[in-house]
Amino acid sequence: MIPTDFKLKMQTLYGDSGREWLSHLAGLLDSLKKRFDLTYSEPFSLSYNFVVPVQIGREQNAVLKIGYPNNDFSNEFHALQDFQGKGMVKMLDYSKEEGWILLDRLMPGPSLHSIDDEEEVLSIFAHTANGLWHKPVSIHPYPTVQSWSKGIGRLRERFSGGTGPIPQELVVKAEALYPELLNTSTDRYLLHGDLHHGNILYSASSGWTAIDPKGLIGEREYDCIQFMLNEWEKWDAPLELLRYRTETIASRLSLSYERLLQYGFCHSILSACWSVGDGHDGFKTGVSLAGMFEELLGE
Repeated sequence: MIPTDFKLKMQTLYGDSGREWLSHLAGLLDSLKKRFDLTYSEPFSLSYNFVVPVQIGREQNAVLKIGYPNNDFSNEFHALQDFQGKGMVKMLDYSKEEGWILLDRLMPGPSLHSIDDEEEVLSIFAHTANGLWHKPVSIHPYPTVQSWSKGIGRLRERFSGGTGPIPQELVVKAEALYPELLNTSTDRYLLHGDLHHGNILYSASSGWTAIDPKGLIGEREYDCIQFMLNEWEKWDAPLELLRYRTETIASRLSLSYERLLQYGFCHSILSACWSVGDGHDGFKTGVSLAGMFEELLGE
């Protein structure tokens, strides 16, 4: 039931600890099956968590998520609790100690990718985001935008003070702009942290709903950037699309147009740094998007 490529990924990432966790995973799946009368389907396309659609008893559809015990899974667990199902998929049951969460299955479950009309997409995004955001209520030590921004420094460490394949002038600008934005930030919210098209699904019972929160503390503008970085390549005029998205989001959510662009530039460079660190060539996309944000800032 556990795909081979997922096993290899966890072993590569975590070594002996990953192999031990995979052994635990197999036993946990058997235990949960008996405990909740679960029927397993084929796992979803897996990244860093084991996620599988299940049926509880004979009627209730759900999703079982089991995560490797690290900060990322802990942050998601607490974020799901703190959002309390408001615009966010609901937790049906969980065990933090055992490392699993049973979630409501959003049916029929198409994502925002399924909608072509950009105005409708932006309307759904704005409504979903506005329903999610609230001031932090728990004492859980979520990552902050400031802690994320340190990823640029790790690029410097990797290349002995240089910037590797990312143009130095763009990195220097992000290094200067991030602190400026953080030092002038006012309202800090609990953010989703990865609120893009694929993480907003339609449910017949609850409408458009977010899934897979990372849990991040920062200004609301920052939580719009990952959405703005997605689904632009199919457009003939991506710069015009980015301008339209920024203007529309700023208007619908009463956010700062300039800070959206500034955070967009910074996060594009940060995303490029992450890609370099992971050994991917996706940094090219981050650099291209940073250039578009920079162009809009210069208008």
